[in-house]
Amino acid sequence: MMRKLIEITHVSLGGQISPLDWGFPYLDDEHERYATEMLAGAGVLLLGRRTYEGLSGAYPAMTSRPFVDRMNSIPKFVASRTLTDLNWNATVIDGDVASFVADLKNQPGGAIIKFGNGPLDEPLMRHGLIDEFHLLLTPVATGSGQHMFEDIKDAPHLSLADVRRFASGVLVLVYTPRTRAV
Repeated sequence: MMRKLIEITHVSLGGQISPLDWGFPYLDDEHERYATEMLAGAGVLLLGRRTYEGLSGAYPAMTSRPFVDRMNSIPKFVASRTLTDLNWNATVIDGDVASFVADLKNQPGGAIIKFGNGPLDEPLMRHGLIDEFHLLLTPVATGSGQHMFEDIKDAPHLSLADVRRFASGVLVLVYTPRTRAV
């Protein structure tokens, strides 16, 4: 059975994906339970350079709890043309990212979790490698910041597979690639 590649991205009502600017009030216990549940089923993380740099700079110094401990211990693969010497249990992907991820999906183990949305999505989406998008739609209206899918040339057509609501007002919208036109 092939591993799933699941992308998890926080997104504001305006489509921005820079949660450091607006997301902290929504990172409550319910969010942490969801995130811990997702990581429990994961075998590896797939990260772009910017996401790796942000997370690796924060998580090693955080207080121990299940989610933080799993984030620090899980193997990570990082797509980068500039980074060479990584820490935080991470390895730079050598060669073609799409081929690497396709091979990784065929290996045994838990799901592949990708945090964030950015340039790495373009080759993954072009090759049909992302199985689910978990968009954490956060009830904050902001007009500035990086927009979701801004690096995508062809519009992805997705189908809503599930919705989960947090008491904070955050909606987890689970989308899968649409296999046929509607």
